[in-house]
Amino acid sequence: MKTNNITDVTKILILAASTIITCLIVAIGMNMARDAKTLSNTATSQMSELNDDISNSDIKMYDGSYVTGSEVVNFIKKQLGDYAASQTAPIYVYVKTVSENTYENGNNIANIKNFSHNMYIKPTSSFLGKVVKNINNVIIGVNFIQQ
Repeated sequence: MKTNNITDVTKILILAASTIITCLIVAIGMNMARDAKTLSNTATSQMSELNDDISNSDIKMYDGSYVTGSEVVNFIKKQLGDYAASQTAPIYVYVKTVSENTYENGNNIANIKNFSHNMYIKPTSSFLGKVVKNINNVIIGVNFIQQ
């Protein structure tokens, strides 16, 4: 018959060591979970920013670039053409030529092609574009200044 030669002190030391190892494993697991949450939040934020950049890329390309008057007219038609006179588009377009005009819907699109009207935009003119954003980094308008 075999006898157990492990004393009570040895049993207590084994129990203490296994408890410490278990606590270390749990602490490492919780630390990894916290790091994973931080990484997930960072990735979500970056993906949201990338999605915003892609969805607004057709507007952001005008920021700081020189364009012709015909491109300005096409931009106004594309961004504001679907909005009736009683509606307001999510963005405005400010154009400074001889006069200063702000477009908020498709109401005056016919006038920008009529050379006898003060809203006329000459197709061969050069304009400097600037995208306007609010404090939340949302595009609210585009300014075109004739050069």
